[in-house]
Amino acid sequence: AREILQHKNCEITNHPHSLKNKIFGKRKKVTVVTAAYNAEKFISRTIDSVINQTLGFDQIQLIIVDDHSSDNTKKIVSEYLAKHKNICLVSLHKNTGSPGTPRNIGIELADSAYITFLDADDWLAPGGLQELCNILDDTNDDYAVGKTIKVQSASQSIIGEFASVKERRSISPYDVPHFFYHMGPTARMVRLSLIKENDLGFPEMVFAEDKLFFFDVLFNAKAVSTTTKPIYYANRTDENTGSLTRETNVLDKRRSDLKVIEYIKSKN
Repeated sequence: AREILQHKNCEITNHPHSLKNKIFGKRKKVTVVTAAYNAEKFISRTIDSVINQTLGFDQIQLIIVDDHSSDNTKKIVSEYLAKHKNICLVSLHKNTGSPGTPRNIGIELADSAYITFLDADDWLAPGGLQELCNILDDTNDDYAVGKTIKVQSASQSIIGEFASVKERRSISPYDVPHFFYHMGPTARMVRLSLIKENDLGFPEMVFAEDKLFFFDVLFNAKAVSTTTKPIYYANRTDENTGSLTRETNVLDKRRSDLKVIEYIKSKN
């Protein structure tokens, strides 16, 4: 990610670190990072869910990293840029093949109190960011997670229910039963200084890159909180056929899980 930014192998519109932003902009409460690739069917709903947050969009920096899409994703995002200077579009010159590097670019560009990740085919509950920000403000914890609702064409269910089954404040992540079972990027917010100070980032893996990242976050977190409030909607409808979760075959997923296990064992 740093190499791409350093060598300008991308085009950045509404750069968060531009002189204009430094002079006239104010530091945002939270950065939302979205890695996008051929997301034209869903990206508008994703962006609108961030704009319509009860927290107030003036408190939010939305960084969308387009991983060299071949469809109209970039064009759709560009239509939002003139109206909203706190939406940053990073257009990569080459496809990276993984959500890891685009998310790391978002981390590099982020300058806020907190950071969260939103996939380009998913959307946020209207009060999601407000809820997690309030928790981190009140507790001074490093990490907060709420309810993720998996939306399928015929039903809805909760992902990682143990992480949102009750209200918990300022506890060790090791005190939450089954807390490490679900380490996807959904419905969680992290204090940005924890990531920056420990130089954390996503590995370049097609699957399970988020597990490694959030394990590192939790290994370094002093305290975490959980809430029962709905935060995030994961799009698993029939029309969403292009998600990496569905495209990655079972054997490749298990190989990635083994890498995660070996990594955790190496941490002793």
